[in-house]
Amino acid sequence: MNSLSKILVTVAVVFLFIIFFAFLVGGRNATGHQTPGILGIILLLAAYYAIRAVWKKNNKNENKSSDDNDSPILQK
Repeated sequence: MNSLSKILVTVAVVFLFIIFFAFLVGGRNATGHQTPGILGIILLLAAYYAIRAVWKKNNKNENKSSDDNDSPILQK
């Protein structure tokens, strides 16, 4: 995934978080609550881990040669 697509996905996740959080706070204010509560925390953690998953580095070394694999080498 290139950087431009990562940035676009991150912006989309932040935008969706803001929309859902606004609905959550508005709904809870209508019922008389002052804070978003546990659902707000869950929503915040979901956005955090979604962004973290998008920006996660790939641990595989892509520059490995094709003959370097995990199969045992037979000695002659």
